[in-house]
Amino acid sequence: MPPHRRSRAGVSEFAFATGAASPRKRPVQRRSRDTVGAIVAAVFRVLDQDGEALTTTRVAGVAGVSVGTLYQYFPNRDALINGALAEHLEAAIAAVEAAAADAAGLPLEAAAERIARAFLAVKAERAAVSRVLNRVFGVGRLDDRPVVRAASRRAHRAISGVLAASGVAEPECSQRAEIACAALEGVVRAVIDDDPERLRDPAWIEQVVRVATRALAE
Repeated sequence: MPPHRRSRAGVSEFAFATGAASPRKRPVQRRSRDTVGAIVAAVFRVLDQDGEALTTTRVAGVAGVSVGTLYQYFPNRDALINGALAEHLEAAIAAVEAAAADAAGLPLEAAAERIARAFLAVKAERAAVSRVLNRVFGVGRLDDRPVVRAASRRAHRAISGVLAASGVAEPECSQRAEIACAALEGVVRAVIDDDPERLRDPAWIEQVVRVATRALAE
């Protein structure tokens, strides 16, 4: 498994989406953030090894913390899984947002290309985590979770903002953003399990970037 990259807050806001089994609190101190980071990373390792048999006790052991410490932040198994899933999603959405911000003032086609490349890069980096989630829960089976819906909304807002800055009016901004996100996510999902190395294939990347760019800029 690759090193887990977490948000500065220690737990992504997605984990606190309305209707989700959420963590008890956000860690504030650096030591607390490090503890939560270790717990979240342990979730993916345990899912990889134990699948749906994951327990809070097992995660605490792998993370090197007491069960009591884990429960200070995650009240139950579902909140623990949601917290880890939220951090996985945060990596991709933060990359999209950063690319959108960096592309401010660029022509729409150039901005769309930057966003697509940033998304593909982080998906390649975290392909092993995605494969574990797909194997344990099934491809697309987590999409109805409030955590995932909250992440999708934030991605749509970031891309809609780029479109609006280029003069695209609503509701077309939202429609194009939704289509582009669905296209990118669908293509990535298709290769994550079958041939994840394609995520690092320059020729494949160029093809996907062209598709995403057309979805946004045309």
